[in-house]
Amino acid sequence: MTPLLFGAAAYMLTGYLIGKLFVRFNPALMLIGLFPLYGMWIGISELDNKYFATVFFVIGMVLNFNRPLTYVRSRISDVVGTIRLRKLSNDYASNIEAQKQQAERDLYEQKRKVEEELKRQKKEAERDLQRQRQEAEEAIKREAENLRKEQERYRREQSRNQKQADSEQSSSAHSSSPHLNPLVFADACEILGLSQGKSLKEYKAAYLRLMKLYHSDKLAGLSDELRKQEEEKAKALNVAWDTVKKKLK
Repeated sequence: MTPLLFGAAAYMLTGYLIGKLFVRFNPALMLIGLFPLYGMWIGISELDNKYFATVFFVIGMVLNFNRPLTYVRSRISDVVGTIRLRKLSNDYASNIEAQKQQAERDLYEQKRKVEEELKRQKKEAERDLQRQRQEAEEAIKREAENLRKEQERYRREQSRNQKQADSEQSSSAHSSSPHLNPLVFADACEILGLSQGKSLKEYKAAYLRLMKLYHSDKLAGLSDELRKQEEEKAKALNVAWDTVKKKLK
């Protein structure tokens, strides 16, 4: 019995020592371990109790692997974890792709809404601009019409004032001419409708304005007596002008 125990212990110890070369799965150590393993296999195969020796030798080698079932279960768990991780990764990638597509759809929808809003604002701005332009054109037309009316009113007032001034000067000339001497400078100035101290240009303008009242076209419809009176006044006006002209030259 004792030799069997020592033999079993020796085979287990030998298997344990050789198994250490394989425990890390290092290729170099495993290559070295093949030689003693092969030698032990030849030695055990020549023994009578080779099955007994093989069993304990294998047990010795297996003892190098800490909890073989735990190791196998760990490896299986790693494989299962890897498969599960790949599945989660695929699911995550699919979810990311779905989220990406959804984000692209949302972005496209937002872009479409923004473009529609910009188009609406552009049309509204164009309508506002067109309305403001029409209002400005209407305001300009009203201002132009008001200006035209003001100009017409101003011209009428000027014409009326001018006619009134001409009438007053004519009346003054008519009333004063018989009593004034056109050869006297002071009387000549009064005949022209101006006071003394004016410039030659002002006297000339007054003379030309009064002479228009005695134009032949205006005297055509008068009677012979009235026409002669008006011609006499025109002669007095010419003499008054000559007097003023000689005095101021």
